[in-house]
Amino acid sequence: MPVFVESAHDARDTRINPAHLTALPRLAAPPPTEGDNYEVVVVGSGPAGILSSVLLARYGLASVLTVDSKPESVHAGQADGLQPRTLEVLQSLDLAHEVLTQGCQMHEVAFWNPTDGDGKGIERTAFVPDVAVAARYPHEVTIHQGRIERILNEDLEKHGNAVQRGWEVTKFQLEEGEGEFPVVVTMQKTGGDEKRVVRCKHLIGADGAHSTVRKGMGLSLEGDTTDHVWGVIDTVCTTTFPDIRKRCAIHSSAGSIMIIPRERISGGAVLTRIYCQMEDSPAADKVASKESRGKVTLERIMEQARRVLAPYTIEFGHVDWWAAYQIGQRVAPKFQMSDSKGVPRVHIAGDACHTHSPKAGQGMNVSMMDAYNLSWKLAHTLLGLAPSSILHTYESERHSIAEQLIAFDRSFSTLFSTPLTTTSHTTSGLTHDEFLRVFRTGGGFTSGCGIEYSGSTLVDTSVRGVVTDGLRESGLLWPGRRVMNVRTKRFADANPRDLQDDMPSTGVYRLLVLLPSAFRATPGDFAGLLTAYSADIPARFPQGAVETVIVFPGERGNLEWTDFPACVRAQGEWTVLGDHYGCVYGTFSVDVAKGAVAVVRPDGYVGVVAGLQEGGDGVVDGWLRGVLVGV
Repeated sequence: MPVFVESAHDARDTRINPAHLTALPRLAAPPPTEGDNYEVVVVGSGPAGILSSVLLARYGLASVLTVDSKPESVHAGQADGLQPRTLEVLQSLDLAHEVLTQGCQMHEVAFWNPTDGDGKGIERTAFVPDVAVAARYPHEVTIHQGRIERILNEDLEKHGNAVQRGWEVTKFQLEEGEGEFPVVVTMQKTGGDEKRVVRCKHLIGADGAHSTVRKGMGLSLEGDTTDHVWGVIDTVCTTTFPDIRKRCAIHSSAGSIMIIPRERISGGAVLTRIYCQMEDSPAADKVASKESRGKVTLERIMEQARRVLAPYTIEFGHVDWWAAYQIGQRVAPKFQMSDSKGVPRVHIAGDACHTHSPKAGQGMNVSMMDAYNLSWKLAHTLLGLAPSSILHTYESERHSIAEQLIAFDRSFSTLFSTPLTTTSHTTSGLTHDEFLRVFRTGGGFTSGCGIEYSGSTLVDTSVRGVVTDGLRESGLLWPGRRVMNVRTKRFADANPRDLQDDMPSTGVYRLLVLLPSAFRATPGDFAGLLTAYSADIPARFPQGAVETVIVFPGERGNLEWTDFPACVRAQGEWTVLGDHYGCVYGTFSVDVAKGAVAVVRPDGYVGVVAGLQEGGDGVVDGWLRGVLVGV
């Protein structure tokens, strides 16, 4: 049975298996050897693949092989935008600093439409917040995908592993009755004849839209295969257009473009990404689609941008990358393949299981959240902390999100490609108000902050009357939703804290105990309750698998450290927090007179909520016994 302990370098930094944490850097894992056995083989080192490997390494799985057919990571183009929820996850891994300080933050979106009347020019019709839902980071960040991959690769190497480049997986098969390592993976050196055959317990296919792993599962991407033809360019430009450093959605009589400001590059210049609609209507079939894309040139993209922005001028300097694309909205019917005993053994993530246009701003975000959802479940299963049945929730949770993404992207892309009318009084075409409404209502989904997982082993949707009435869209303390960030003050040292920073991505469950107002007057009356949640319940599960975060209402006042039970003082110095700023209970819609308790999953999503004193300890204990092994 794995034992959770605290690492030497940070008393708050627990890991499922801390053996990989050491004061000295470890050598990176060697390349694959014929006949090797691995706990996990990850195929692909894009955002979904590399984040999977990083998380598995952090969770203590040393036997993970990551391979990629490409000789190096991307240097230009591809995804560039990170949504608020993705930023929260990177922060929980202490990997957000460079992104937040060197990326381009987008706080506002400008909408431009045809000039009312003659429609020959364009005019700004609205400024709206880029993120309209409650979020710790109320903005998007654009930064090159290659930099994200570099940050993750450095962290992977720091934890003793590395991507093995130049190895292409050609096939895999499940061999039943072959012991612990039933997945047989065949790979070949890219551009050569050298082959390797290895075995693993689990295979993750994060190998893109043309995924070999998905095809080996007998699956294909299903959905629309044609769309409007668009061109995209990353460039350094000079322009009289006033909103070039804002995210812009521009409709004109000459077509539509989207402007995405990018980060600085060498020499101090700044990049701008411009998406240009190149055709008025979608191609009729795949052949016509390929022909339409083939007609798109760099010069055509530049000229189309000039026409849409007129009467403003734009001149193009350095071009970092350009492309023509026509991506349909498609999703695989399944994300997992199980063995004869029903244990999911093969999993696909990212573009391997869903593709969409870049207009919804999801890019690498949904792919990385696939990895974030899957990795801790794999780690818990492989380390014997949880039944393998929790692996099934990866497909049920993430397939639903992929379908929602496809539906939203189809709607938004169609609207963006539809010409706008010049007045709101005409009955034909699309009005600005209609387009703006779709943009705003989709904000909870696109930001990632409004994602909600449905009921399952890991989500008990009966809220048991704890949370008061309110809009679920605002991100209340609700099963299936991520824990919103709130500002608190730590009791021990009066340190202002973001709650999410006290719930880092370390692979553990957390009991979030919101004490009622009566605790302030008679803290001794709650000694038994705090002992149950801080000591009794965690002791029933593997050491360190469950920890407790305690929040009391209001400021510190007359409270003393000795007012808390000895078990809290011994274990919870860093996780006793006060609602000093008066935002916790209101944000979570919890009655301060009653309090509440919630179990937060290792990925930051709420698993169950219960009343604090009305049998809440039994609810929490029962729920945990369904997702963790007992001791």
